[in-house]
Amino acid sequence: MAGSDNGRRRTLVMAIAAVCAALAVGVGTIAALGAFSATITGSGTFTAGAIVLEENGSSNNCYSAGVSSGTILNDNSYDCTSVDVFGAPVGQLAGGPANTQTLTFTNVGTSDAATFDVTPGSCTASGSGTFYGGDTAGFCDLVDVTIGNGAGTVCYFPAQASACPAPSGDDTLAGLYVGGPIAIGAGLDAGSSATINVSTLLDASATGADMGLEATQGYTWTLSQ
Repeated sequence: MAGSDNGRRRTLVMAIAAVCAALAVGVGTIAALGAFSATITGSGTFTAGAIVLEENGSSNNCYSAGVSSGTILNDNSYDCTSVDVFGAPVGQLAGGPANTQTLTFTNVGTSDAATFDVTPGSCTASGSGTFYGGDTAGFCDLVDVTIGNGAGTVCYFPAQASACPAPSGDDTLAGLYVGGPIAIGAGLDAGSSATINVSTLLDASATGADMGLEATQGYTWTLSQ
């Protein structure tokens, strides 16, 4: 009986050993298979476009962003004081000659602008210098103005698909304000420029009451997507 028990024990031990060996082989196989792997690590970027307007006139530059690069200031709206839309003519005489200021606008952003327009503000007049007349109420209606493209082929004010006429009493700073926003071309693509000529003239009907007066009018140039 003892020999039979010993035999059974040897058989059980051998069976357990066989199972352990099989498990060892299986684990080794799993470990060997786990050594094969392939990995790609990547990232994604998403960038918003930008529409930024640069104005150049009289050798001065202004940017709607407030800076020529970097963080946009004032919600991309900037009050430019270094570029005079009229070219700051002085000593103008009734009947001319006309003064022309050339302005260049560039979309220095990364996105195209579908519209480009200018909105004239109200015109005010005041005395300037040592001697001046009292027609401050009527002076803005005596400053004749035209706004056209630099090539001289399209007139934006007065609107016509040809060169601007000579400034006349039919189109003045006072009338320009009443007209509201003025479309400038058909937008402005990123990296593109538009040249604008603004011509002003003191109307021939001005009198001594208009001497020494100065007209001031704001202009807002706007690019939109």
